[in-house]
Amino acid sequence: MKSVSRLKLCARYALLGLAGSAALATASLSHAASKTYTLDADFDLGVLDGVNHTAPNNNQLQLNTVGTTFPVMWVANAGEDTVSKFDTTNNVELARYRTWFGPAGQAGTRGNHGAYSGPAPSRTAVDIQGNAYVLNRFFENKRPVLIKILAEGFIDRNGNGVMDTSTGATALNMADLNGNDQIDDNEITDERIAWAAQVGSQNGLGRALCIGTDGNLWVGMYNARTYYKINSADGSQIAGPVSTTPTAGNPNAGGWTPYGCLIDSNGTLWSASLGSLLGKIENTASNAGPYPVSSFSGMSNYGIALGNGKVYLGSGGRVFDPATNTHASIGFTVSGSGIVVDGNGSIIMGSSTIQKVSSAGVIQWTQPLQAGGSSAVGVQVDSNNDVWQVGFTTAGKMQKYRGTDGAPLGVFPVGRDPYTYSDAAGFAARNVTNNTGTWTVTFDAGAAGTPWGKVNWNDIVPAGGSVQVSVRMADSIANLPLQAYAPVSKNVQFPGNGRFIQIQTRLNANTAGTSPVLLDLSVNSLVTACDVDADGDVDSADITLIRAGFGQTPAANDPRDANADGKITVVDTRTCATRCTRPSCAQ
Repeated sequence: MKSVSRLKLCARYALLGLAGSAALATASLSHAASKTYTLDADFDLGVLDGVNHTAPNNNQLQLNTVGTTFPVMWVANAGEDTVSKFDTTNNVELARYRTWFGPAGQAGTRGNHGAYSGPAPSRTAVDIQGNAYVLNRFFENKRPVLIKILAEGFIDRNGNGVMDTSTGATALNMADLNGNDQIDDNEITDERIAWAAQVGSQNGLGRALCIGTDGNLWVGMYNARTYYKINSADGSQIAGPVSTTPTAGNPNAGGWTPYGCLIDSNGTLWSASLGSLLGKIENTASNAGPYPVSSFSGMSNYGIALGNGKVYLGSGGRVFDPATNTHASIGFTVSGSGIVVDGNGSIIMGSSTIQKVSSAGVIQWTQPLQAGGSSAVGVQVDSNNDVWQVGFTTAGKMQKYRGTDGAPLGVFPVGRDPYTYSDAAGFAARNVTNNTGTWTVTFDAGAAGTPWGKVNWNDIVPAGGSVQVSVRMADSIANLPLQAYAPVSKNVQFPGNGRFIQIQTRLNANTAGTSPVLLDLSVNSLVTACDVDADGDVDSADITLIRAGFGQTPAANDPRDANADGKITVVDTRTCATRCTRPSCAQ
């Protein structure tokens, strides 16, 4: 990660100067509730996720140089048609969701069928908000089914005002109520599940799933040799089929079979193929194409990983350089199928033995299976850069190793036949596809129903990067996660009420890895008294309107009656003059 120089930051502070201080001072006088965050201690009031204020860049936020991700992993349990939401910090399953009808006795259930029949989910992907997507491959000559599970909030399908969802290892029942052998919206019982959508062709066999730079999904069909672009908001098809078979438009496609994919920061999709071909689709951020398709031969592959500007392939243990279109050995002395790149750029590959090498190919550690563990097809990195092997057995076990030295950290249960080697924790999505991090802070206004006004901030943003701010409000902290975030613009009034306001600031690097910088952020409740023209501030126009109302009897909550004495007098103009949000009440 590249950082902004201190010289540039000092220059920016100089530009802010006294004008910024005056604006903050007047804001604090004119709002019933306000808070400014600018020092390290202020930023520490919130949750820093992938961002820091580490010296020498104190009293500001920038992206971490070492990548991280959510402390949650989503493990597809192929043998029972569920997905496990697993806490990788406390090593416990938080929830289990059905990806098809079940359990036994529910209409439409396939039962414990093993990993290669029935719906058989295997690929998961996690977007930068933490929402999870899981793909049912479907081995019954049916269309694959893609499901979205919300990280926060819920859809109140039964209208009871509470969130009905799974906790622990027991998934809620789901039945095929109308016998049409597909998941309809009214059949979804877990209200964290946002939607279920059929994708691609019958018997397409969905074996690739990845997140694009625009947040939408790409789904690959192994049998059909095609990809589809899917809207992450509702599951609708945006584009496709994009064929990997050579055509007049894509003569160099190669005819590869999608078996897993990831998308880099340039919007290029890289696909494993369960063969010797590495697949490539360009321009994925476009909804209309064209989508140039090509392939590169000579690389045995199974799992796929991105990092260090390279593409890494499991099974063969190869590294492909897109700058030269050449490939070489990574440096592993073990074989493996799952592969991943951690936050420092090291590569981990494993199956019955797991090994970590540096980006230069130097072996850092090697570990055998732990007692009670089993050979794995998936390798993942968690938020602490610790390593997980996903054991492909009916017993459903995962093994954890300390990332720094490979020390065994335990074996933990999930569902039947866990089969996940995709971006199950969102590590690639957050550190390669979109280099991003967030700072989330909650402010208490002290009164229920507080109307909110504006959020303002100062930042330094490199070309191609961005700083995005979103808010949500509630009268209790417990209800905040049930609300959706809404984006806000700098110093622009937004609607909403609640005692608590939660502000999420997202920093997005550009494709060169240069981080934006957040210098400060302030939040203010809505100006009501004195803001006669309701434009969100108090200035000379408001003072003029108050003066024009002298002698009138105001209605309740009339903004001209600043001291609430039931009269509009010179006292109100004097009161409002002290609350002006512009120097000397200038317009």
